[in-house]
Amino acid sequence: MIARLLVNFGFARTNGDAKKIIAFSPFDIDLATAYFVAAKTFNLRTSANTTQRLFEMALRGNLVLIGAKRIPPEMEFMCEIYTVSDFN
Repeated sequence: MIARLLVNFGFARTNGDAKKIIAFSPFDIDLATAYFVAAKTFNLRTSANTTQRLFEMALRGNLVLIGAKRIPPEMEFMCEIYTVSDFN
């Protein structure tokens, strides 16, 4: 799903290209210098500092695309949620 979204947003031409730029988690990316964030998995409650930085990047207009099992209710209004049914 993340690879398909990267293609849809113009960050890659094919799913194979998109898979090359997806990190496992935001901790594997230097957030201070990143132009965008694409990560397979992240728990929004794990690190308050990292979550805050991701929201700051999104507010500045950078793409922040993460895979998450759950989004805390207090953060849902700030997120655009995609599910498997959006890709069928």
